Amino acid sequence: MINREEVIKANIALHSALADKYKETEPHYRKENIERVSNILSSLQKKTGGKRLLDVGCGMGFIIDIAKYYFETIRGIDVTQTMLEKIDTGSEKVDIQVQLAESDNLPFEGESFDVCTAYAVLHHLDQLQPTFKEIQRVLAKGGIFYADLDPNFYFWEAISSLSSNMCYSEIVNREINVVIHKDRELEETFSIDKNILRTAEHLKHNEGGFKEERLREMLAKVGFTEIDIKYEWFLGEARVIHGEDERILVALRNYLHEILPLSRHLFKYLIIFAKK
Repeated sequence: MINREEVIKANIALHSALADKYKETEPHYRKENIERVSNILSSLQKKTGGKRLLDVGCGMGFIIDIAKYYFETIRGIDVTQTMLEKIDTGSEKVDIQVQLAESDNLPFEGESFDVCTAYAVLHHLDQLQPTFKEIQRVLAKGGIFYADLDPNFYFWEAISSLSSNMCYSEIVNREINVVIHKDRELEETFSIDKNILRTAEHLKHNEGGFKEERLREMLAKVGFTEIDIKYEWFLGEARVIHGEDERILVALRNYLHEILPLSRHLFKYLIIFAKK
């Protein structure tokens, strides 16, 4: 049984190894995704009317770099010092501070923030409930928790169940390769032990990602009221994005969202919006 300390230690080792090339290898730094997240953060600031943001598991500052256009006070926490050292905290208009801390023991007073974010973070934890409880504690009344880019259980289940003896389309083969073989590429490129990677992404590898129903249950249990779980990045969306007609992308995305939950296995990630 993997414990909390082992997961934290593995994450430190993994992200210390990735730090120098993290921005070059992670797809969420692509222009289209930065624009998507920027729109979300702008909307959250307007909905809460607040200017204080906490980024849990801030890494190298992906969220912080975007949030500085919408918030006046930004705090970031992470367990990996190497990552924190890469963050640009210099700003004349925004108070930005980052520090070493763990998500289930946040070093802040209750009701200190209007928005709390956790981008591509939740699947790196050993369990979710303690972190959800802490985030709910530090959010002000009416504050919103936003989490993104965490694996959708139903997508992983569908991909993992495909037979290796069948012929599939280019799109399906690409996703099979990402899900099944991406870890091997990371191990070889960065000389990372496979056990470290699996332990660092404990909830992805050992539980197969997250189920919407379970997330709703845990968030409600710690006191969140309005909970909205969305599905994002459908199978082959990157190919459509880089096509010539954006109308096709919008129409297809809208259609797949309209027929949820029947289409939920086609989306790679889950997004959480939860209001205190």
